[in-house]
Amino acid sequence: MRSALNIGLCLLLSAMTLTGYGQTRKKKSAKGKSKARTTVRAAAPKVTGPVYTTAQQVQMRKSFFLLYVLERKGAAHDMVLKSTAFNRLAAERQERLKAAYSDCGDAACIGTALLWTAEDIREAGEEFKRLTIADTDMAQLVERLKIESRYPVYNDASDTTFIRKAWEDVAAGMNHVYKVYLQAVPPRYPKIDSISFRPSDPAFVQKVKAATQQVLTAGAGNTFFKPSLLASLKALEINGRDEATRYEPLYKGSNAAPFSKSRRINWNAYKYTAILVPGAGPGKAGASMDSMGAYRCGLAAEQYRKNMAPFIIVSGGHVHPYKTPFCEAIEMKKYMVSKLGIPDSAVIIEPHARHTTTNIRNAVRLASLFNMPAAKPMLIVSDAFQSLAIEKMAIRFINEIGYLPYKGIERRSNTENVIMPDLRAWQQDPEDPLDP
Repeated sequence: MRSALNIGLCLLLSAMTLTGYGQTRKKKSAKGKSKARTTVRAAAPKVTGPVYTTAQQVQMRKSFFLLYVLERKGAAHDMVLKSTAFNRLAAERQERLKAAYSDCGDAACIGTALLWTAEDIREAGEEFKRLTIADTDMAQLVERLKIESRYPVYNDASDTTFIRKAWEDVAAGMNHVYKVYLQAVPPRYPKIDSISFRPSDPAFVQKVKAATQQVLTAGAGNTFFKPSLLASLKALEINGRDEATRYEPLYKGSNAAPFSKSRRINWNAYKYTAILVPGAGPGKAGASMDSMGAYRCGLAAEQYRKNMAPFIIVSGGHVHPYKTPFCEAIEMKKYMVSKLGIPDSAVIIEPHARHTTTNIRNAVRLASLFNMPAAKPMLIVSDAFQSLAIEKMAIRFINEIGYLPYKGIERRSNTENVIMPDLRAWQQDPEDPLDP
């Protein structure tokens, strides 16, 4: 029964839409007494301007979960709409963007106008803290956010610290998009994640101006962050950087058969929950798979045939070369099923990771989504060079994503490491909109 409930929760988290999340009020008891203090509120202003597309909602959920939740109709949403401090900040930012739309001759200039300044971020953070203390609806929202565990690194913090840090993360995420995809600031990995145009390219400027014009319609009657959020989503779209939204939800499509199988597994029969295979991009235009990727798949197949785990997770997105049409995970699954004879239902794709760190982090997330036992370890197989690097990768994890997505790691052989997953892996990364 508990397993079924966990699966249901995973499905709910993956398939949520922009209606009603976390905003239900507590009902009265049979005696007519309220179970919790409620506040009578005036009607919120009518929402105007553009609506979010399905793809934008997926990006929001993965990159800006706090804002994704606050855009849902309900008490917390209405509270944000009516906040004097938020509306004042929104008006100031709107005027700044209007001036940029009129005066700017390139995308970098508009990107500068969109940036959340340190003072903007501080003011909004203080207002979120005030609302969390003053209003039970916002406090309940924070409680729900902790349960949903999209910011688990902050879960032990006070409610006011939690909401401030979550806000700072999403603000940093929006700023990262403006800097990289409007101003051409090099990202952490410029060879694969950089802007698609020169900021002064006339066609690019025209697209950015058109998007800015649409963003400016999301003024009064909207959340204070909506214009900025829309601008970041549109900047990604203009650059063709939709990698994070592809293949969602991950329990369907290529993963439908493995997901169905996961509900029938006798986990006591296996030493590991899954065998993770980090991808190896070919690095050559037109090539769908690298020989190193095939070698790693062979290592995983060998362990699978020894009945070490019921699943193989092949991990890697559209990475090398720049904007490749080939997804490492998709190509590895094809190879494992068609060439190595591994059942389709045994191979789970993780099609978003862009680095070894996120191969591991995302595999831990998938293990949770597929309801794999949290107390059972995961096996990672790769070539000897990468396996050694994985064993020594703790500092890189801290530098790049800020935490370790596992509780311990053990080198099992030259080509194998074993980890005990840590669900802090659900923490979103504001510095990587292509795989947050």
